[in-house]
Amino acid sequence: MPVHRVELSLPSTDIESSDVVVSVWSDNEMLGELRVSRSTIDWRPGHHQAVWTMEWERFDEVMRAHGRRA
Repeated sequence: MPVHRVELSLPSTDIESSDVVVSVWSDNEMLGELRVSRSTIDWRPGHHQAVWTMEWERFDEVMRAHGRRA
């Protein structure tokens, strides 16, 4: 099973105007960055420039349909 490391980088300014960036690592390889903003949640896979974005309402639907209860 891979060892995961999650790093949280909070902006030094008001969170309402800046994204919160969470770096996600698996076995010392960067899986990607999760960016949380007021309007969307975004995922940029490691070593990629492209960003996948999703509105919060759609994220809620996806998690309820495909997520696992904790």
